[in-house]
Amino acid sequence: MEEREKAIEKKIEELAEPIIKRMGYELVDIEFKSGGRYSYLRIFVDRPRGEGHITIGELEALSNELSIMLDVEDPIEERYDLEVSSPGLDRELRKEREIRWAVGRRVVAYLDDGRTVSGTLDRVEESSLYIGGTEVDRSRIRKLKLNEV
Repeated sequence: MEEREKAIEKKIEELAEPIIKRMGYELVDIEFKSGGRYSYLRIFVDRPRGEGHITIGELEALSNELSIMLDVEDPIEERYDLEVSSPGLDRELRKEREIRWAVGRRVVAYLDDGRTVSGTLDRVEESSLYIGGTEVDRSRIRKLKLNEV
């Protein structure tokens, strides 16, 4: 990812997270992609663990609030589309923020030897994840996904 995109994501996080928390939700991830004539900003949110999943109506209300803030603060120079979404029931977890958010949720880890480990993500440590009571070395994980379907 470009340094500029990372910097924009960090700025959006600083601006958006207080609004997201005030409305009772959790920030899962922010993704900004810039490319020629088309750029987009995706903000993934959900309800706190144990409170079910966010509804379309809630996403719409949050999108309206975030859109107003973005219009006022104007942190992105070029034109872009804003998408406010839930993370989805089988989302791939790539960033540390997403992985930590997933503690207590069901996940599946695809390992470098072709095996999979699935269960509840119990704990996250620097070099290991604990999934369904099994310690999994992070260096062996090719892909980690939510598995709440």
